[in-house]
Amino acid sequence: MIAGLEVERIDRMPTKGVLQSSWVSENTAFHTLARRYCQEQFSEWCRHYEALQRRQPQSECDYSPEAYDTFPRYLILEAMLRAVESFTPESAGSANLLVEAMANVVQKAGSSLPAAPQDSIAASAIAEERAKFITYIRSLRAEQINAARPLPLRRTLIKEESDRIWAQLKAKWGVDRDYWYPLKGKELPAGILAFHTDYFDDNKEGILRELLTRRGIQRIWGLREHGDDDCELELSLFQPQYNGAEGYWTSAESDWLVYASHESSIALAGEWLVAAFRETVPGCDRYRYGGPFSTTDLRGTWEWKDADSNTRIPL
Repeated sequence: MIAGLEVERIDRMPTKGVLQSSWVSENTAFHTLARRYCQEQFSEWCRHYEALQRRQPQSECDYSPEAYDTFPRYLILEAMLRAVESFTPESAGSANLLVEAMANVVQKAGSSLPAAPQDSIAASAIAEERAKFITYIRSLRAEQINAARPLPLRRTLIKEESDRIWAQLKAKWGVDRDYWYPLKGKELPAGILAFHTDYFDDNKEGILRELLTRRGIQRIWGLREHGDDDCELELSLFQPQYNGAEGYWTSAESDWLVYASHESSIALAGEWLVAAFRETVPGCDRYRYGGPFSTTDLRGTWEWKDADSNTRIPL
């Protein structure tokens, strides 16, 4: 029983021997389908909530019953996804054991979500999404398993791994889970470049991924200042962007670092990475970070400016 909802236990026939896909093990197929379910349901409920907001504009502290029945669903689905991604496919001895491990972990996921304790509708929505996920993974059929399509790797780090990587970054780069360059000091040490996000666009992100690929880097660590979404991820998923928390990315050797801040800055560090970026993007030094507010020269400023006219806006 989960928060008043009965989770039906569905007996599944043993799946051993039914898998026909050549790219994947049976455990990987189940794990992939569980991840994809959470991703797709998360996106669906985000779209639903966006449509609801257009119909029912409301303040942050004044949610309608329909809102309380909607936004907690994508919040719990994200928490469930991260919990599922804390497993590796082969962390259980069989697909059945992996399914039960995932069913168990999602019942604990999202326990700190703020909406649930205050509103019974939200609590019911969260419990329903947990139950739907558990029913889904316990009732997967052979044809669904064989149709599983690969997903790029993303694994939630356990605390010991996360702490070890943070310690590496502190020893190598002086990172202390707080702000880093260019916010730590306007004068950048040698081996660091910083840009405004207006300049460091999708094209520059693509260049950065290509430079890491040429270096033979396939998997990287992604860390967030609050430590609740630290992960190992495949390079194709690497998007160095601020998401409400300061972000740091590196790999096992810690000989490079990328930092995204709340002040619209992106910093690149590491002798080889900075040299390669300068060679690939000639003249990039002309666009060094000048502050968080957008300007027409793409450098930004610490003064409150109008991005179009570059003149001060009266406060």
